[in-house]
Amino acid sequence: MFLYLHGPLACNDSELVRVPDENPGRLVAQSISVPPPGNSVRSYLDIAASDDIRWEDVRVGLMDFTGQRQPGPLPWFGYAGRCYFQLGMELELGHCWRKELAVLYRAAQALRLAFP
Repeated sequence: MFLYLHGPLACNDSELVRVPDENPGRLVAQSISVPPPGNSVRSYLDIAASDDIRWEDVRVGLMDFTGQRQPGPLPWFGYAGRCYFQLGMELELGHCWRKELAVLYRAAQALRLAFP
């Protein structure tokens, strides 16, 4: 899990969509349970939002996002609230996507709330 900040980046839709893949920002914190090499990404959750967003707004946005994308096939990506989300996972995890998303969400929340 990685936490990147952007400073006073304008967080309009055209900027947020670029954050995960093109403009991640400055790495300020990370939590790696299996160090490289030898690890593989089985699932991921990207959350792009302004640095000062309240975590409650992220949670509400994520709930709206998952509600909009169900029952379509993964990966999912799109806007909800003030956030842009990307969620993907291996096919084998698809049947338990809610549980996997909860694990990813809690890890992201812990990393964000631990960083002042």
